[in-house]
Amino acid sequence: MMRRLAAAALTAALMGVAACATPSNPANMTLPTTAGLTAARGDPGYRSVTSVAVSGGQGTNPLWTSQVSNADFKTALEASLTAAGYMGTEGRPMRVSASLIDLKQPLAGFDLTVTSRVRYTVTREGQTVFDDTVAATGTAGMGQSLMANERLRMANEASIRENIKAFLTRFRARAH
Repeated sequence: MMRRLAAAALTAALMGVAACATPSNPANMTLPTTAGLTAARGDPGYRSVTSVAVSGGQGTNPLWTSQVSNADFKTALEASLTAAGYMGTEGRPMRVSASLIDLKQPLAGFDLTVTSRVRYTVTREGQTVFDDTVAATGTAGMGQSLMANERLRMANEASIRENIKAFLTRFRARAH
C-alpha cells in the first residue's frame, strides 16, 4: 500500500513539473538579418527608429500556458529592427508601437499552431507613416518536443517571429 501511495505521489509530482509552462524567449522570436528586409543607407527609415513601445502581451503563469510578455516581445522587436538596419539615430526619428491584439493558441494537439495578430503603428514627427494589423502563424511539431507546453512556447515564438517578418515586409513595401 505504501509503495503504491509513494508511486502515485511521485507520478503526480513528475506530471506537475512536466506541465510547467515557460515564458517565450526573445532570442527565439527575433528575426535575424534577412535578405530583402534589411534597410541600407538611403532607404526610408534606415537607422531612424529611436523608440519601440509594446502593449497587449501578458506574462506566463507556470501553472497555465506559455504566453508572450510585453518585455520579451519588445526585446525581440528591437533586436529584429536592429538586424534589419532600422534602429538608430541617423535619420529623422521614428517611433514603432506594437499592440499584441490576439495570440490564438490551440487547447491540445500534436502539431500546435499559434496565430498572432499585432497592430503596428510607425510615426515620424507626429505623423503616422504606417498603421496596419498583421497576422502570422507559427507551428511546432512533436519532432521538436514531446512536451505540449514546450511545443506551445515554440509555436508562440515562431508566430511572433513570422509576425515581425510580415511587418517588416509590409513596412518596406510601403516606405519605398
